[in-house]
Amino acid sequence: METKDKDQVVYYYDRSKRMEKAGPYARFMADHYGAKRPGILRSLTATRPLKSLFYALIFMLVAVLVVGYVQGSRNTGTVAGARLVATAMWFDGHVYVTVKRKPPFLGREPGPQDRPAIEIAAGDGSAHAVSVLQAADDEARLRFEASDKPDAVAVLATAAVGDGEARLELLVKVE
Repeated sequence: METKDKDQVVYYYDRSKRMEKAGPYARFMADHYGAKRPGILRSLTATRPLKSLFYALIFMLVAVLVVGYVQGSRNTGTVAGARLVATAMWFDGHVYVTVKRKPPFLGREPGPQDRPAIEIAAGDGSAHAVSVLQAADDEARLRFEASDKPDAVAVLATAAVGDGEARLELLVKVE
């Protein structure tokens, strides 16, 4: 029941008195209702076993990234501001090498007028091929003879920079 007393509404309900008479389950719900939920990190590390599992997962993720970086193939690199990715395959007595120009990780991609021409040489030690990746092109394809399938192919990219030249050596696993 409510009454008006000097333009104020008066309520005859007191939550604290009601909670004194309530059972333990009602008090538990009232205490936890509206409580701030823990964040994702706090919930992942709430108990000792969860902390151990969380740190084990972090360690495994870092280990996989480090091993992948150390043992990964060296088929990508940057020369004169151009990021190059090389692939190679062997088919019917020939090795086919493709070198693609990719956009940089950060920043804007330079236009064809700003990109240098890159001379590319690829070989397996017994045979080789040479090509030029022009400024307007995004990929260069090379082919040379190989009677047996080689394990890897060396790719050398050279670009003129100022008065000198920039070199990049890639090692590509042959598929």
